[in-house]
Amino acid sequence: MSNPLPPDSHGAQPQAQPGGSASDEALYAALVRADRSESLVPLSAGLARELNETLARILGGVVLARARGDLSGLDQAEAACVSARDVTRRLLALGEGGDGAMTAVPMGELLAEAAQVAGAGSAAEITIECPETVSAVWVDRPAMVQALRNLVRNAVEAMVPTPPRPRIQLGAGNTTLSPDQVSGLAAGDYVEVEVRDNAGGIPPENLERIWEPFFTTKKHGAGLGLPTTLAVVRRHGGQIGVDSTVGVGTVFTLFLPPAKPFQAVRTRPAEATRFRTGRILVLDDDEQYLPIAGSLLEVLGYKCDLVRTAEEALEHYRRYLDIGRPYDAVVLDLTLRGGPGGEEAFARLRLLDPDVRAIACGGGDAQSLSKSCLEAGFCGWLAKPYRLSELGEVIKDVLG
Repeated sequence: MSNPLPPDSHGAQPQAQPGGSASDEALYAALVRADRSESLVPLSAGLARELNETLARILGGVVLARARGDLSGLDQAEAACVSARDVTRRLLALGEGGDGAMTAVPMGELLAEAAQVAGAGSAAEITIECPETVSAVWVDRPAMVQALRNLVRNAVEAMVPTPPRPRIQLGAGNTTLSPDQVSGLAAGDYVEVEVRDNAGGIPPENLERIWEPFFTTKKHGAGLGLPTTLAVVRRHGGQIGVDSTVGVGTVFTLFLPPAKPFQAVRTRPAEATRFRTGRILVLDDDEQYLPIAGSLLEVLGYKCDLVRTAEEALEHYRRYLDIGRPYDAVVLDLTLRGGPGGEEAFARLRLLDPDVRAIACGGGDAQSLSKSCLEAGFCGWLAKPYRLSELGEVIKDVLG
């Protein structure tokens, strides 16, 4: 069993594990929503700072490229754009409450994000030990960050009075549980996570009550953090426990099922070629991005028509279909404002031409786009914003 946690934690198992039953689900769901509302401000502020730093790298790369003619600045800007795309997806998931947005996430990313927000301004030294060999976990990312953030925040607030050298240690490793080793979990492979502090510890009389909603020993605490964390971890098929010694510190231990390897299926290749007109139709209501999409297609050697509404897309498609020269493919933005979206446009195009080859364009993660778009009948999908290479690869595969 691989265990990268600090040496003094080897073999440690949580001694106090929460009780509860399925009847608690509604209450826990309400607690999650209540605690999330308190978390939105610091979480969104942290993501806004991260996005601002990324935009600074993009702007810097563009300025250098323009001032010095150094194209390496554009490479920097492109890499930063990919980072910004990830931040915006996390903001979208946060705004949607994270419900159902399940995806495979590296454990190190979750720990870093939770520590960055909850540990901001703390005098404690916060360390993270999570080797690349640790399996990713299949989670609702905003909810799991919220759960981990609650544990880090709990450790930060426990540093009263402040110990001589305040430390919070976050660690993760792969582990295999035997039958009945951890209450409520079947035998098998898990990702084990520890949040350890050297604060004053939790008195024995409080240890069993920390999972109760609204139980708190803090003057201004709401008693929502740990019950929320319990609800989130259990909803993900995991378990959490705590081991605490007064005067020494506290360690929370989580076990989460690892994510199965995921290969994003981008396209459903064409069964046979058609006319190969070399013409692509693009539907996007962003009037500033639309010409960029057209320029990318021209660089790839395609002719294109650019439209901003579903009605325009239908009109253009019908015009070329009537003369026996249908578009090779159509690229449809899924989130059009003020009218039918990309999915409805696609449904109407299929009535005109059952063989239409449509590529969905959206801002979701690879897992959700791959599943939802291909199930809806699209031939492929693109995560917006996309690179020239991604656009070219998808169109090539869709056209067979």
